[in-house]
Amino acid sequence: NPAVEDFLTKAIQRVAPKSYAQALGEVRISRIFLENFSGDQVRFLARSFVVSGDHQGQSSAGHRWPFGPVALITPFNFPLEIPCLQLM
Repeated sequence: NPAVEDFLTKAIQRVAPKSYAQALGEVRISRIFLENFSGDQVRFLARSFVVSGDHQGQSSAGHRWPFGPVALITPFNFPLEIPCLQLM
């Protein structure tokens, strides 16, 4: 949506010393990241692991579960792209 791209581009320009073209590029790259990884997240979150133990019948299993709300501290030079990558 061009209106959303424009809004995010102007928001990036308020917090980072970037031209409109640079900020728009960051918005578009972030959108591509999110589009590419949006289909893999269900498979990624459902992945678990099992490690065999030292003795017969002994094992350790781990599962990935989302934590819920999180906070990110990000660098000022990529205010949208780095948080997108960190959340994936």
